[in-house]
Amino acid sequence: MVRKKRVSILIVGMILTIVLMLTIGQGFAANKKIRWKGQTCFGIASPLGQHTIVLWKKYVEQMSGGRMQLTLHDAGEIVPPTKIYDAVRDGLLDFGLNTPAWQKGKYPAGDLFYTLPGGILQFNDLILWLYGGGGLQLEQEMYGKELVVFPLGLTPPEEIWSKRPIHTLADIKGLKIRAAGLSMELWEKLGASVVLLPGGEVLPALQRGMIDATEILDPSYDYTLGLHEVCKYRFGPPIHMSNNIFQLVIKTKSWKVLPDDLKAIVEKAAMAATLQGYADFWQSSIAFNKKIEAYGTITTKLPKAEQQKARKLAMEILNEKANKDPYFKKVWESQKAFIKSYKPYYDLTKFD
Repeated sequence: MVRKKRVSILIVGMILTIVLMLTIGQGFAANKKIRWKGQTCFGIASPLGQHTIVLWKKYVEQMSGGRMQLTLHDAGEIVPPTKIYDAVRDGLLDFGLNTPAWQKGKYPAGDLFYTLPGGILQFNDLILWLYGGGGLQLEQEMYGKELVVFPLGLTPPEEIWSKRPIHTLADIKGLKIRAAGLSMELWEKLGASVVLLPGGEVLPALQRGMIDATEILDPSYDYTLGLHEVCKYRFGPPIHMSNNIFQLVIKTKSWKVLPDDLKAIVEKAAMAATLQGYADFWQSSIAFNKKIEAYGTITTKLPKAEQQKARKLAMEILNEKANKDPYFKKVWESQKAFIKSYKPYYDLTKFD
């Protein structure tokens, strides 16, 4: 009887020890810090860094209570900005800020998640399609298991700078313009000669006469770069692209080991940083636009009929590309269907 009692006490003790060890182990796992290494494709100190991935890093660390610690390397510190996708896919980095425009050789449809010419999908349309109309799911489907992707970072609309006045689309014929992405084909259809240049080479190219027009970014970046000093004219609306939206790319293996709550934090922090960063970016655009006007830059706007011509040309370009690439067609069909369902009520509610 005494022996049975001792055995029972021993069994109970063993069970309590196991429970205690499991509890301690779970607590240790919950408190274990997850450390990720990543890189931005834009300078950390620049508006493109501050209003995007820098803000996301801050939110993730705050929202996780310090459970996630992110080391963010500056543009070019580990790999060239154009190689961030490869570095994350291959496991060199856990995360990175990227633009899908740099993968268009492998994924032509990437341009559709970045921006569209002709004002086809402007800020409101693009955000609604990405977050609610299946856009994000299509973007992840495009990359498959190579990496995990979320939208991160949105810029205010751009304008086009020129050394000569532009009042109609016909005035664009003969321009030597710096451009990138889908807009390159639009400019070519309008009779311009397109030159692809990195941002740091744009001002010298304008000064030396290699180009006589350019698009870059918002007023804060354009003014800081000094475009107002070499281009007397600026015109809109941005027929080449409405907004730039970038992407957070994450190593698949790093993502899979995250607990569900941290996965939610990483994803929702990207959404919060995108919207807050956009609002902050706009404050700079407003302030620097006043400086551009005060400097004496002549700003014009294409008439409505000319804007509609640009949109028609953009639609032709997108349909042509859809006929050449099945996945481009799949994404473009999704966007067209969204526009068709979205526009009737939107047009009813907006002021003309």
